[in-house]
Amino acid sequence: MGLKLRSLHRSMFAQLAIITILFVGFGVYFFTLRPLLSVEPTGVADPLEVTAASASEVLSRFAFAEREQAGAGGDLDADPVLRDIKAHNPKFRYFVRVQGREFRSGEGTPFFIRLAFDRLQSQNLTKVYSGLCLTNTNSDPGGPGRSFLAYSDCGGQASYYEYAGIEHATTNAAAGSARLYGKFIWSYGGIFLFTVGAAFVVFTIILLANVLRIRRVAAMARDLDPDNLSELFPEKGLPLEVAPLVSALNQMIVRVDEAQKRQRFFLSAAAHEMRTPLTVLRTRLEIMDDGQLKDKLISDVRRLTNLANQLLKLMTIGEAPEPLKESDLVTLTGRAVGEREVVAARRGLDLVFEREVTRYGLWADPSLVETAIGNVIDNALSFSAQGQRVVVRLDKDGWVRVCDQGPGIPREQIKTLFEPFTRFSTGRSGYGLGLAIVKAVVDRHEGAVVIGEVAGGGAEVALRFDPNIPARP
Repeated sequence: MGLKLRSLHRSMFAQLAIITILFVGFGVYFFTLRPLLSVEPTGVADPLEVTAASASEVLSRFAFAEREQAGAGGDLDADPVLRDIKAHNPKFRYFVRVQGREFRSGEGTPFFIRLAFDRLQSQNLTKVYSGLCLTNTNSDPGGPGRSFLAYSDCGGQASYYEYAGIEHATTNAAAGSARLYGKFIWSYGGIFLFTVGAAFVVFTIILLANVLRIRRVAAMARDLDPDNLSELFPEKGLPLEVAPLVSALNQMIVRVDEAQKRQRFFLSAAAHEMRTPLTVLRTRLEIMDDGQLKDKLISDVRRLTNLANQLLKLMTIGEAPEPLKESDLVTLTGRAVGEREVVAARRGLDLVFEREVTRYGLWADPSLVETAIGNVIDNALSFSAQGQRVVVRLDKDGWVRVCDQGPGIPREQIKTLFEPFTRFSTGRSGYGLGLAIVKAVVDRHEGAVVIGEVAGGGAEVALRFDPNIPARP
């Protein structure tokens, strides 16, 4: 997971997301935060101001109702707004005086007395002077907390209300301010955010469409057969940025294919041309007088002939494959074992063929399958010492297992064992082509080859040829 996070910067989608986030961040700042910092929006205020304004509204409405008719204002102590303010502000107090009636809550001397509004009202100036109206408001007459007073006396009808001690905003006021700020932010930045979001969605769709095309090319690359490079990657419909890369890959495939063809032609021609002089050389050696030198030379010629034959076999497996035929794996395995029983007996080895079925049908190239099984048996015989046993067993599920009692194969050498000219032991005869041919035959039939260990020592090579492969021309 850590590796994936560290490599995100190489992802086109991650780069697009990072650019979008940065773009949105700058846009939110320039189109939303800066206007908020420079302009005070209408209707949006500090939650504490909203709380104070709600207290003024309640007390003003109560004073007006009581001035019109005694008792019309209701019970201030039961008002939900004032109760909510009291719950958040223990020092909150209010005082209302209407037509000589007083309503109060909380401790402390009212501003009405402290600021001598009581003496002003006792003079009855509005009655003495007809048409005179006295009004006064003070948004900060004194603490604690936020405070306010409003005095009105017109035509002898006086009303007064005040409050103090608002130090904390109520929950409803804070939520209301948050909603107003949210609306204000959306009014400033909503269009910008919507535009960026829509552009990001469009860019993502375009990017995903191109990524899918690139993934199809990647899937073709994974399925590319190194022995058959005739198919090239499609270059049409790819993004302009990716097309040069695919074109370069196609050019590389063409060059590699040509190089492989030249290499195969050279090896095939060399192996083929070697067979004629080797046959002539062996014929001439046959007419020599018997002796150790003659036997040694004939053995060397035989080895060179086997090398040429193996090279030809390895070259022809992938180039011009024969059509698959309906075959019997029991017969092919038995024939490969039977041809090597004499060699095993001459070396003092016990070669055994065990089978769990009497017939196992599959579509295959019979000569190649028999060659592959024979090469594995030859390999097992060469690793076995006199008196040991080599078992060839055909399972009911189609696995041909060749087990020997030799030294076994180190695990670190198993991966390279199927490469051409790879030899496990330098003391053995051969050129390391036997198992390379086995691997090529198994790949031709889309089968499998597995090398393992045998309990008590030795190695097991298991081959499987898929019986469900259809016949191909």
